[in-house]
Amino acid sequence: MMVFLSLASRIEANVEAFNAVETVGNLTKHRRAPMIVPFEGGYRLVYVPAVSGESLANAYQRALVDVAKVVYRDLEPPLTEWDKRYEFSKFMDDIHLTQSLKELLGISDEESSTTKRGKSKSSEQKALPQIQKLKHEFEKKAITESIVADIGGFLYAEEKPVKRTSRFYVGYMLPVYDAIDVLAIEAQLHARHMPTETMKELRESEEGEERTRRAQMIYYVEVASAVYGFSFALDVSGIGVTSLVKLEEAVDKAERTRRVKVALGALQQLFTGIGFGAKLSRFTPIKRVISAVATVTHPHPFIASPPQLSNYTRETIERLLKYQELVGKLGVTPDAKAIVYGDTVKQAAGIHICGSIEEFFEKLIVETLTLFEKFG
Repeated sequence: MMVFLSLASRIEANVEAFNAVETVGNLTKHRRAPMIVPFEGGYRLVYVPAVSGESLANAYQRALVDVAKVVYRDLEPPLTEWDKRYEFSKFMDDIHLTQSLKELLGISDEESSTTKRGKSKSSEQKALPQIQKLKHEFEKKAITESIVADIGGFLYAEEKPVKRTSRFYVGYMLPVYDAIDVLAIEAQLHARHMPTETMKELRESEEGEERTRRAQMIYYVEVASAVYGFSFALDVSGIGVTSLVKLEEAVDKAERTRRVKVALGALQQLFTGIGFGAKLSRFTPIKRVISAVATVTHPHPFIASPPQLSNYTRETIERLLKYQELVGKLGVTPDAKAIVYGDTVKQAAGIHICGSIEEFFEKLIVETLTLFEKFG
């Protein structure tokens, strides 16, 4: 039984450098991915500009940090020193543990200064129930310490590993099928600039000519323009609750509600704030949200149709209505809400049609919090 959020959206982005993969010489390459695209009579393979799920996840977790500072106001937000620097190591080893987690594992500061430590209390042979209890308490404490580890998951990869699966799910952002013929990737020429005073000093030095040439070297950055499809899902009920060994609330309901607000606010920031992707300081794209659909369901997860499909909003609504019928036949009364922006869909109970992306997220936040308060 869970409250589950799913969102799909189409985003038009012109002249973007969201995600680079490598630098070859003086060329910074845009990420590409293979994509099977349907066309009349079959399918074809196309290599398209792409933005990785890791890139989008990093942007979302950065937004979690920023929004947490606002939502918690006078309270101390549950952020570690690494979270605040946008370094999402998330308790990956002994060096990146908070003091309370070190104490839980019986690790001294000297032992945590290296990932290779000798035998300690935590490395002694323990019976399985003791190990399970330790792992459960580790996850519970880690959730309390960091909202980023809570919502984004973590993996402590030392002697007795502890894993928490991410509460949010995001994949590659890829172009939509019906605009596959109008995308482009092109390398743009740029040149480094060296101040006149520095150039004069370089010319007068022994290696002046070579250093001057390097100082003024040209470089290229690949940029892309495309209509992208973006998909995101969030296990709302899983926020603030352990999951590795057993299900147990790590924080009280009021704190879980604050964290759900942060999770929703961070999602909104991806669309109405700075957004996501690299090189935004000099390659801020011309972008807009064309359309979007979101669903909030209980008691089972429901995933919106992929936005690569031209009719994804209408298909999502049709599927959601069928989902309600199906769950009803199991003897369960489902709760399902849908919010739509940028498209005309069949009007029905529980479906909100919005005139702006801001109204879209306003409705999404209200409906999600309402279901969470009722069932979360």
